[in-house]
Amino acid sequence: MSQTYVTLVETGSLVENLHYGPYSRYWWEILSIPDSNIQLRFPIRAGQKTDAGLNRRDFYITVQISGSNQMLPEYFCQSGEFWVIETSATKAVSEVYQNIFQKKTRYSGSIVMGWDKKNIIDVFSSNIDFCPFSCKLGDYEIFIYGLGLSTRSDWNQAGNGYKSSIIHTYKKRAAIFVSEIEDDKCYIYIYQDFKIQKTFVGTTPDDVWKNSNYIQKFSGKELFGLEDQITLQKLNKLRIPQCASHEWSNFKLMKKLYEYHLQRQTFAKIEWYKLFVRWNQNECNVIELNSELKLLYPPEHQFSDRELGAWLSMLRAARCSDITPWSHGKSKYQFWTKSKNPIQEKQIFTTLYKMGFLSSNPSNSTETFWSCFQQALNDNKKTRDGKRRILSIIANDFTYEELEHNLGVASYTVLESRRHAVLNGFGAPPIEKPKFHRLKFKIEQVDQFDHFFTRKDIVNMSSYRTHSKSGLPIMYLQDHKQALWEKFSEEYPNGMRRTAFITRLQGSRFVYQDNLGGLCSECNECGYESFASINTIIDTHVEDEFSKEELTQKLNSLRRYMRREYIKDLKITSSGTPAHKSCICHCLSHSFGICNLQRFEICNGCVELFHFFDLIKNHVDGELHELLDDYLKKLISWLGHHARKFYLNTHVQVNLDELDEDGAVIIVDYKMRILPHTARETKSQFFGKRGWTLHSSLVYTKDITNNKLDIQVYDHWSDDTGQDAWFTASSLHTVFENLDPKPKWITVMSDNGPHYHCTELMMIIGQWKDWYDIVSRKWIFLEAGEAKTLIDSHHAQISQAIKRHVKLGCTIESGDDIETAIHEIAGTKVANLLPNRDQGKEKIGTIAGIKSLHEWTWPVQGEDTGFVCARILPGIGEWKKWSPVQIKKIQKQRKNEKPNPEYSIHTESSKKWTLPIVASKDDSVTNGELLELDLLNSSLNSMDITNVVGSSRKQIHDIFVSGWALKSNKNHKREPWKRISKSAKHLLENMFHTGTANPNNKFSAQQMYEELVRRVQLGELDENDVPKISTIQNWITGFSRKWKEIMAIRELEARENE
Repeated sequence: MSQTYVTLVETGSLVENLHYGPYSRYWWEILSIPDSNIQLRFPIRAGQKTDAGLNRRDFYITVQISGSNQMLPEYFCQSGEFWVIETSATKAVSEVYQNIFQKKTRYSGSIVMGWDKKNIIDVFSSNIDFCPFSCKLGDYEIFIYGLGLSTRSDWNQAGNGYKSSIIHTYKKRAAIFVSEIEDDKCYIYIYQDFKIQKTFVGTTPDDVWKNSNYIQKFSGKELFGLEDQITLQKLNKLRIPQCASHEWSNFKLMKKLYEYHLQRQTFAKIEWYKLFVRWNQNECNVIELNSELKLLYPPEHQFSDRELGAWLSMLRAARCSDITPWSHGKSKYQFWTKSKNPIQEKQIFTTLYKMGFLSSNPSNSTETFWSCFQQALNDNKKTRDGKRRILSIIANDFTYEELEHNLGVASYTVLESRRHAVLNGFGAPPIEKPKFHRLKFKIEQVDQFDHFFTRKDIVNMSSYRTHSKSGLPIMYLQDHKQALWEKFSEEYPNGMRRTAFITRLQGSRFVYQDNLGGLCSECNECGYESFASINTIIDTHVEDEFSKEELTQKLNSLRRYMRREYIKDLKITSSGTPAHKSCICHCLSHSFGICNLQRFEICNGCVELFHFFDLIKNHVDGELHELLDDYLKKLISWLGHHARKFYLNTHVQVNLDELDEDGAVIIVDYKMRILPHTARETKSQFFGKRGWTLHSSLVYTKDITNNKLDIQVYDHWSDDTGQDAWFTASSLHTVFENLDPKPKWITVMSDNGPHYHCTELMMIIGQWKDWYDIVSRKWIFLEAGEAKTLIDSHHAQISQAIKRHVKLGCTIESGDDIETAIHEIAGTKVANLLPNRDQGKEKIGTIAGIKSLHEWTWPVQGEDTGFVCARILPGIGEWKKWSPVQIKKIQKQRKNEKPNPEYSIHTESSKKWTLPIVASKDDSVTNGELLELDLLNSSLNSMDITNVVGSSRKQIHDIFVSGWALKSNKNHKREPWKRISKSAKHLLENMFHTGTANPNNKFSAQQMYEELVRRVQLGELDENDVPKISTIQNWITGFSRKWKEIMAIRELEARENE
């Protein structure tokens, strides 16, 4: 066995009821060191901790009090992650050692605890007042753990405080027999199962053991341990110095009593002698000990049993007698006399006690009063309805000094309490002051501000970020605050002033971000990726540094203009009619093909787009001209996307303005996990589910009486993750069944996702009149974009509510948890939805060109009854109609079945969601008037198309034809699909693995693209082999998934081969 090194970590402490109690024999260890100068036993201290080094590992052993019985020691051993708790140190360390090394090696507990080390034993044995010892009596071991002296020869001069124990059988089980001398009587307590099972009392040791009928072959003195020579020697050493009451004036003699009995058990600075001086000067022989001792000690001092016992021993040595008529355990009050004949006084006190004239616990009404009042103050807060109110009951009846001394309150608190009594009455609750609600603005002005900042041309609502204080979605301002103020003051000349307007924007959820990006794939592909690619061309193909810097600046200005400035000059009336503009790019009527006026001008901002491409072509090789023309087409397509998005988003408000008391506008959307790392990421990169679907239906109805819009949100969560037309129909079925009152007509708006914008759902809607007696007035599909409607605000609040739910310590493990987290959002009704999937699975046809049609209707009157009608945009283009015969042909064998989903009862929110209805500014001027005003305003910042030179003039004529912004006029021919070349794929894989090995060198899709372009310049890669950034991003996603699968399979195979 290797050498063991032991270090003492914690010394531990002595616990009186354990080390000097009935089970104390288990808390003292016999020394194994042959040294006569060291005591025969040393204590096992509670909390002592040692560190033993075994086989190059640290084993920490700690002594604890047993958790099961609170009387015996137990040993906690730990080494690393291995630990056990045993009743002996040997078992504990051996078991941990075997668990670690799988060897059956056993170590001695005394060795690993350091009980064979003299320096450790010296620490354990320090500061011990009395060390227990044992003696032999036949087969019995008597353990003496307390000594006391007296003058009685039949006790062999032992006295109060003497304690010993012996182990013997009681009811056929082992028990501890404790022998004690207390209150001048002899006791035997039988302990079994850590409780007193039996008690015997006698006048002498022989008498009490004879009464017990146990171990009768030995005398009581022998069983007490009083016949043992070691015991007698220790009693002789403890011979008590004594003195009579007439000798109390002898300080030297009294000091010997103090040093013998009290010095080691109490404070060093206690003026103990004053007790005897006062007692000696008092004519009365009797004192109440508890009251006298309080005069010597601080008020907060708590007496231990040993300290109080030391005082009692000292009083007995001073020839004082205890004449208390009740036991010490019954009351803390004790009567002592210095009389030479205490028996007579004790009989008097006993008689008074039996007659009821003397109480063991006298009631002190004054002390009780102050104690109760102090408790009342502690239980109340420092408010005018708390401590001051309680103290006002007595504040006027006591002086400042009395209140401060007895209750520990400050003079200011007393003063405020007296004021409370005068103002409100003694102990009465404070009178509630009237609350004045001062409204700085008229309600109409506040409604104007709120309405202004719900418009799409003013703010852009975040779909995922919320304001930390209000919990509402972040609103990105579309322009600087000064520009917004000018627009606000023009529309509302009688509204709030500029200072109030700017102040309400500061520190709120309204944020200005210059380079805020879109979240839709078209913005990403046609806009941001195109600009990133052009920027790469400038960096790699333009050699002149001055030209490179100039082109970069122009590119940034062009991007800012197309993203933010272009949409500001688009005009549309409050009725949803496109307005004429002199600029061919900004005229929505011309963009959508309904303008018959000829256009000859283009604004400077739009013509700069063509000038830029002419300029960059002059600095790059002709081989890149075709690629640059493709980028120009994408940017023009991006402008068309902005035009359609602006027009369709405006029609959200147009349809809300058309609401009456019989109708409802419904906006629907699925909840997505949109968690972008920056403001420039695309939605497709952050789309995912957690095994559940949440479909929201936001229902607007008009409150004619209060001139407000009532909003109800139906959130349906489901474990069915099939986001398709049938799920949408099932969710709306649940909404119609629970709407009260049910509207006569509805208008529905949504994004153009495949779960809405599909043939199947258009066919199902045609049956709603028969199924629900609701007229489907129209369904408008909005253009993809960021935060189109108020439903995105609701989804942002859902995200915030879920985050808060998790921060409070809850979990989101099922749809029920989601329901709990979001049900208190204003106006929200939550239910679990389970669609029935038993409908027919027959395939149906597809309506030709459905994706380019944004407005649909289902007439129920007139010659078009039963038809399905659609057009490219609301109010734009001719209606395309499908007759019932054509519809049946498209449906083939499929029959429209009414959804019959299962759903739970909707939760009800305690808060309502309403919006004010603000009268829109009257802009009902004719198109001719608008054109005339526009021509006057644009004359200074526009140029005639005939003055545009070069290829730009021809491009403008060829591109900005009538209806250029419509999807139906876009070239839908897709580029031929081609694979990534092996050489490019090899480089991509190297970059991917480099990032996997070292995350600091991880490549993004943009960085990979730039590296491939650099390899083209070095001649290592053909230019045609460089894929698009979006292609690289898709490749990263797929390759990462495959790589994880391969590594998982390898790991499983490696484990199987072990």
